[in-house]
Amino acid sequence: MMYMTLIQCSFKQQIQYKWNLLFHIIGDFLRIYIKVCIWKALLKVGKGIGSDFKSLAAYTVLATMVILLTKSSVARDLADRVRSGMIAVDMIRPISLKWYFFFRQMGENLFDFLFEGVLIAFLSWVIWDLPFPGISVILPFIPCLLAGIVIMFYIQYIFGLLVFWMKDGTYTNMITNALFVLFSGIEIPLWFYPHWLRTIGEFLPFRYIVHEPITIWLGQKSGREIAMTLIMQGFWLLVLYLAERCLWSFIKKKLEIQGG
Repeated sequence: MMYMTLIQCSFKQQIQYKWNLLFHIIGDFLRIYIKVCIWKALLKVGKGIGSDFKSLAAYTVLATMVILLTKSSVARDLADRVRSGMIAVDMIRPISLKWYFFFRQMGENLFDFLFEGVLIAFLSWVIWDLPFPGISVILPFIPCLLAGIVIMFYIQYIFGLLVFWMKDGTYTNMITNALFVLFSGIEIPLWFYPHWLRTIGEFLPFRYIVHEPITIWLGQKSGREIAMTLIMQGFWLLVLYLAERCLWSFIKKKLEIQGG
């Protein structure tokens, strides 16, 4: 019930900024339209060999939808609250710090997805006549997407916790965002990357946030490949969870020493 209250509060906060929502809708749709036009031009000159227009257009739209659900500002928020001292209030809340930030962020993301993403997706599917997958594809897509949401949060949360030592989250945010843009496939599908760059990305969790769920939606993975993707997501969730727990135990010791 407490978690639902956090989501409801986030909804109420977001709905106050109606003009902001309108400009976000316009901006995101224009971004999609420009990218789709670029893909169409590249395909005409033979630069998109191995891909078709509808797959690339659908990938572009889906990437926007996924990022609306997976985006997280927890690293920046943690840095701001540590710097201002408000973290002391967060530490005495009747809810863990991690889940407080998670459900607050999910409230914002769900609001953006429902009131921005759904409209953009509908317009895009109508304009470009994009295909819609069957239930056999949607069923594995949903857990893959949910796992990507949690992976993204854990990455941001872990980097955010580093502010307890660094006192400034500017550079960690820059590094995290750069790695995400490069290796998640949010801007360019990873199948266009050179082999050496794709190989590096395979050893990082970012591809499992955006690229892998989208390729499942597009029907580009066999049942075996989908199973392996879900297993790897589970592996990364375990690794990130253990890393967060170890880091949090060190932070609690540090706070106890400083606080007496």
